Amino acid sequence: MPMDERQPARDLYWDDRDGSSYRCPGCGRPRDAVDGIEVHHRDHRRHNSDPNNLIGLCRDCHQDGQHDNRRTSSRLDPPRPRGTEPPTPTASEPGF
Repeated sequence: MPMDERQPARDLYWDDRDGSSYRCPGCGRPRDAVDGIEVHHRDHRRHNSDPNNLIGLCRDCHQDGQHDNRRTSSRLDPPRPRGTEPPTPTASEPGF
C-alpha cells in the first residue's frame, strides 16, 4: 500500500504540539468538539511542509474556509514565522 503523501506534513505539524490542548484557530473549538483535525498548507502548496506553512484546522474550517468546498471566504491569515501567532481564541470568543 502506498504511503499517504500528506503524512509527513501531519507528522511534522504534531511533532512538538500537544494534541490534547488543541483548539482550532479558525473557530476556537477544542479537539473533543470537532469531527477531525486536518493539517492545512497555508500557501496551498502541499509539498511545502515548512513548519511556518502548516496549521491544524478542524475539518469544518479546513474544508469550508480553505478549499471552497462549502463556502468561499477564507478565515485565516497568511503564513507567519512560528512562535509569533496571537493567542488562540476561546470557543466563547471566536477569532473571526
